[in-house]
Amino acid sequence: MKSYTLKDACYITTGKLDANQSIKNGIYPFFTCAEFPDAINTYAFDCDAVLVAGNNARGNFHVNRYKGKFNAYQRTYVLTSKENFDIDFIFYSLKLELKRLKEKSQGSQTKFLTLPILQNIHFSSILINEQKSIATVLSALDKKIALNKQINARLEEMAKILYDYWFVQFDFPDANGKPYKSSGGEMVFDETLKREIPKGWEVKSLWKIAKYFNGLALQKYRPENELDDFLPVIKIREMNEGVSSNTERAKTNIPKEAIIDDGDILFSWSATLEIKIWSQGKGALNQHIFKVTSSEYPKYFFYFELLNYLKHFKMIADLRKTTMGHITQDHLKQAYICIPSQSSLENLERIVTPIFQKMLITQKQNYHLTQLRDFLLPMLMNGQVSVAE
Repeated sequence: MKSYTLKDACYITTGKLDANQSIKNGIYPFFTCAEFPDAINTYAFDCDAVLVAGNNARGNFHVNRYKGKFNAYQRTYVLTSKENFDIDFIFYSLKLELKRLKEKSQGSQTKFLTLPILQNIHFSSILINEQKSIATVLSALDKKIALNKQINARLEEMAKILYDYWFVQFDFPDANGKPYKSSGGEMVFDETLKREIPKGWEVKSLWKIAKYFNGLALQKYRPENELDDFLPVIKIREMNEGVSSNTERAKTNIPKEAIIDDGDILFSWSATLEIKIWSQGKGALNQHIFKVTSSEYPKYFFYFELLNYLKHFKMIADLRKTTMGHITQDHLKQAYICIPSQSSLENLERIVTPIFQKMLITQKQNYHLTQLRDFLLPMLMNGQVSVAE
């Protein structure tokens, strides 16, 4: 099978703008070297293109597809296909080759994707009809993954609206089923929060409402050989990007507190500072991530309370100006919240639990779809499997 370079298959140019020229709520997508585009009010391109990040501190050269009007950062490559090359096929070929490029560069990490490197990426050339067939299979999987993400975003938005309405605006149902504060429910001023809260509610810190188990340094728990049972090691990368074939492994006989499973709430208190509900099965929790549990309060109550404080925690981490931004136990101890009545908490849990169960099922489906897509991608590109006519 003949091999072509990307230069043979594409016209390649770059954007002209600085990365800081994005505008909140702009009209057009603005592609930088980040994973997702920003927005801007002007466009320089109107085409069907693949967008490739030209640099990334970790060697993750993000690849995006877009058709229409957009703008681009000066280190973002804009690729359009030449005759007899399908743009979606190029997109998937490029994703595969850049993954290989990153794997080769580990240790002396390639942080800049220069034009000569990009132009000389090789891939097999096949007839345009077969290119389209391969791209159709892979894009169908990606569309389903994207749809599932949209469904989950809407489901969580629904649950968050209910939580805010009840426990931020204090319009939870009163004894007569009416919104508490709007219906004249009694409010009292709390000195700690410096605001009024419903009468009878308590004030506690985030530290008091849950237990925060920090993961372990798992190097000493590595399996002795490839045939041993293992758990994937969940570091910050896996928490945010998911488990992959490159994920490190740990023995299964680690302390049970460090084992996580579907539905567990994870809080990366260092670097990224994110809150996630885990959905990829059992894993071994690495340090820099809390597993958050509570025997007293419902899971989704403290999940939303942590989310509400996340912006504040990120600001604290930025102000600390350490090598790796992070928060400490003291910050959790100083983060005060008001605690609703037991009946209100039970009502919240009863309503939102089915929502989050649906989200968990959809997240697990996306994990398996992603695994299938990543399994098929190299096999289709290398001709190991073919698409039936």
